[in-house]
Amino acid sequence: MSNAAEIASRISVLRRRPASQAPGGGSALRGGSLTIADQVIASGTTFATSVLIGRTCSKEEFGLYMLGFSVLTFLMTIQGSLISTPYMIYYPRTEENHRPRFTGSALLFQLTLGVIVALLIVVGAFIAWQLQPTSGMTGMLLALGIAISFLLLRDFIRQVCFAQFEVSRAVAFDASVAAWQLGALGILAIAGALNASSELLALGSACAVGSLGWYWSRRAAIAIHLPSAKGDLALAWSSGKWLFASGLVWSISMNLYAWLIVGFHGAASVGAWGVALGTVTLLNPLILGLQNYLGPHIMHAYARGGVEQLARTVLKSSLTYAGSLLLFSAVLFLAGDFLVVLLYGPKYAGSGLLVALLSINLVFVALGFCLSRGLFAMEEASLDFRVNFVALAAMLVLGIGFARAYGPMGAALGQIAASASAAVVRVAVFILAFRRAQGARACT
Repeated sequence: MSNAAEIASRISVLRRRPASQAPGGGSALRGGSLTIADQVIASGTTFATSVLIGRTCSKEEFGLYMLGFSVLTFLMTIQGSLISTPYMIYYPRTEENHRPRFTGSALLFQLTLGVIVALLIVVGAFIAWQLQPTSGMTGMLLALGIAISFLLLRDFIRQVCFAQFEVSRAVAFDASVAAWQLGALGILAIAGALNASSELLALGSACAVGSLGWYWSRRAAIAIHLPSAKGDLALAWSSGKWLFASGLVWSISMNLYAWLIVGFHGAASVGAWGVALGTVTLLNPLILGLQNYLGPHIMHAYARGGVEQLARTVLKSSLTYAGSLLLFSAVLFLAGDFLVVLLYGPKYAGSGLLVALLSINLVFVALGFCLSRGLFAMEEASLDFRVNFVALAAMLVLGIGFARAYGPMGAALGQIAASASAAVVRVAVFILAFRRAQGARACT
């Protein structure tokens, strides 16, 4: 069967999901509450890890941890673009009897991606060793290369659970990972062996154990079928290529700052950047919980009611998400420095303004998230890709210079410039795409 025929075959099993099949009313409220609870577990574990590293290790070691974390964040964005978001888009439209194979295909793509990035990071560790044999960068990259496949697999599993509205399963999965991870980190801290490398290995082992447990419990609902996988890959790539390009441009625009800071000002400055980011992650249960809840519902809104219901859902989601973060940003403006000292110690005093700026950036990111998911649902990812060049241009024109001149504070200003300009343009692009979709439907 040709690639075109395979794509047509896979699309033929897609359909709009009736509204009765989507959560509503009390079940939606319960799902939202469970999503927030799950994110409290996941973000709380990441936050506790950050505080433990920040208090136990030197600024330089914490800076290495933040560099590794920035690589993970970048790869999670790429993974979401290539695998998780296409899965979230097409899963609601896939016939029931095809869903196990569709999930199995996504899992196969995920495992392949994990192996590829692991090999690339190990190569990066070898290059770092050749350039600076005594640098801690080599050990951190090697540990990251060993752990990265399992770290990415954890995020993929969570997104599968949210796409299927199995939030209670996500809660159980994250709780098991958190218990293993915090236990391993506690043992390392007591033994005096906690550093960026050992922390990454502990995280990888926790994700590996949790992922095996998830697969065993869900093995009956997962069917890896290579002939189907080929068609599923072609279908995912039909929109995923734009999601990948969009995610790549956005990640460079947002996640390169830690590496700019270490290049201009050294690893200790990355540590200061890291504690400010760590303090802002106090909002992560709200931020990521809302993303995990709103993202699938935006996709399902289009599957149920077309562009009109999609537009209403995007507007309501944007107001809820950005408005909530704006309220919490006001709190961080007042209490940011107090929280940094309380959590990470007096050696990081004076970081309050940096925390406040990073929290303001999240408001614009929240607005862009909802609009972006609306474009993805309308299969207009190519437009979202083009909008992200606005953020990239802002980073190149302003962000690099700000980071070089003002260190972490300049990097935060660069992020705000990038995310705010992209959000404004994305609003206009979404309105144009919505009107075009309405006009196309009227002509049919």
